[in-house]
Order: sequence, then C-alpha cells, then structure tokens
Amino acid sequence: MRRLFAATLVVAAGCLPGGGTREAQRFYILEAPESKTPAAVVPRPATLVVAPTGTAGFYDTQDLVFSRSPGTRAYYQFNSWTERPGRSIHDLLVSRLERSGAFKSVVATDRPVAGSLVLRTEIEEIYHDAVSSPGEARIVLVAELFDSSRNVPLGRRSFSQAAPAPSYDAQGAVQGFRQALGALLDEVVGWTIEQSK
Repeated sequence: MRRLFAATLVVAAGCLPGGGTREAQRFYILEAPESKTPAAVVPRPATLVVAPTGTAGFYDTQDLVFSRSPGTRAYYQFNSWTERPGRSIHDLLVSRLERSGAFKSVVATDRPVAGSLVLRTEIEEIYHDAVSSPGEARIVLVAELFDSSRNVPLGRRSFSQAAPAPSYDAQGAVQGFRQALGALLDEVVGWTIEQSK
C-alpha cells in the first residue's frame, strides 16, 4: 500500500526532476486578417467546388512545427493548433471565395458537382523558420483548378508566403502565420478568379 501511495505522489508531481511543474499546453487558432480585395460586381455563372485542403504528412498534425537549422523540422512541445492546419486553411479559403462574389456559388465538398470548376489545394509546408531569432512563419501551398464539364486543367501554381515572427517562440510564430496566411489566401483567391475566366 505504501508503494502505491508513493507511486501516486510521483505521478501527481508530474514525474519531473525536482518535483517542478511542466509548462501548460497552449492551443492557438489559425486565423487570417480580413481580405483587402474588393468583391466582384458581377459573379461568374460557374459553381466553384473547393475540395478539402490536403497536407503533406509531417505537417498534418495539430502540433506547431519549427526549424532551428536548415533541413530540419521539429514540433513545439507544449504548443498546438486547435485544429489541423489543412482544415483551418480550407475553411478560411472557402469563406474568402464566398465573400469575393466572383462565382454563382461556392461549395465545400469532396464530391463532384456537374459542370463546376474544382479547386484543389495542398499545404506543402507550414513552419516557423527559427534559424535566426526571431525568425519568420512560412507557408507553401499548391493549388490546382479544373473545369469538370470539359475535364481539363485550367492551371496549377505554388504559392509561398512568409511573415516575421515578432518573438522567438510559438506565440510569435502564430502571429507571423496569421499575417502570412492572409496574404497567401488573397493570392490564391485572385489566381482562382483569374484562371476561371
């Protein structure tokens, strides 16, 4: 019984040397500032289907990613996203495309819609480049647009944005991600509208 009690005390102390407490887990929402692009006056007659945003394997997690030396990646220990970046970016992209007023309708689905344009996106990288202090937040996303009625590709492009992190930590990186993502979403929306002409 005494051993069980002693084991319970060790677990309650957090199993840390010296009986200290560990840092509290923090969760961040991946957001972006509002678009500065004016809404279209006349929408195109097409429906735009926005497929779920895919994510390269290492980044398909709620953990924030950083790099302290070229060619390496690691996860922040006590800092996470509230949702995986692919889900958050997809929702933000759909919202911006709807507000652009450039299409008859914008549908978020992975199912085909007859006669629609289809936008597919994938996050290739999303990490805090912390090689030098305070570093910058980097996002790389690839977009492809298809015309489903003719079954032809209309365009493919890689988008890359970076924004400075105001502090050399996860919280600073998140602020940088928000700025970089706002610029990236504006670019993707503008490109999608241009390619759909």
